[in-house]
Amino acid sequence: MHKIPYLVLGLGTLLLAVLALRRRLVLRRRGVAVLARCSAVQRPPEGGPARLTLRYPTPDGRTRTHLAGEGDCPAGIREGDAVEVLYDPRDPSRAETVLAARRSPWRHYDVVGLMGVSLAIVLASASASAFG
Repeated sequence: MHKIPYLVLGLGTLLLAVLALRRRLVLRRRGVAVLARCSAVQRPPEGGPARLTLRYPTPDGRTRTHLAGEGDCPAGIREGDAVEVLYDPRDPSRAETVLAARRSPWRHYDVVGLMGVSLAIVLASASASAFG
């Protein structure tokens, strides 16, 4: 069995998880809070959480758009409601809702899960290489 591709896959997904976590921590540290307006709520026909389209202004006069999950916004948000968003002044297209950005790092289950799977792949391929 070829162990190197699994090691590369594990290390690559681990790098993606670390970069996603870093992005969220950067927003927590230097993010600028603005009020965004919910311009659309899309509910999937098969059920599940809705996706919200949030539009927010930046100091340069541009209006940016951010897509957020229903769990990243306060409960009951409807079209036209205001939602507080943090954006990175160095890259205003990088944004998250305040609720999502201020969540503790280990409560970002997508990133933590990706890190766990990545580490499992790396450890399994490293131990297979060492013993096989």
